[in-house]
Amino acid sequence: MNQTEDRNVPAPTRREFCVRTCQAVSLLTIGAVIPGCGGSSTSPSSAPALPSVAGTLVNRTLTITVDAASPLAAVGGAATVTASTGTYLVARTSQSACTTVTAVCTHEGCAVTGFANSLYVCPCHGSEFSTTGAVVQGPAAAALQPFPTTLVNNVVTISV
Repeated sequence: MNQTEDRNVPAPTRREFCVRTCQAVSLLTIGAVIPGCGGSSTSPSSAPALPSVAGTLVNRTLTITVDAASPLAAVGGAATVTASTGTYLVARTSQSACTTVTAVCTHEGCAVTGFANSLYVCPCHGSEFSTTGAVVQGPAAAALQPFPTTLVNNVVTISV
């Protein structure tokens, strides 16, 4: 292009300049935010998966029999149990007590499947929860829903 052609191109108006600048900034922002949405191959996944246990649901009562081979036989053990009402995380917190919380992460609804250092770990974005469901590390901001649970004679009873 020669200098004569450069003089014939009108300069953008202030409005056009602002619109184009805003569009460019918006595209850059979206490009930076999108990788943070949804799971990725770099999402936390180092927590071992919880074992599953069988349960029996009658009305709104879920029961689990704990035998010597159960992951719930020892204090500090945890497992998932699935029923028609949902999937639950059950932890043995003492010789005479267990806790139960929903397995649905409050951040984006992923299934919480990991358990490490006495914490439930969501594999999607790394949220960590205590065995009572309290948030220990985000991005989740709300606790997992708890359910009344008893442990009597090696039978865990959960009101769901």
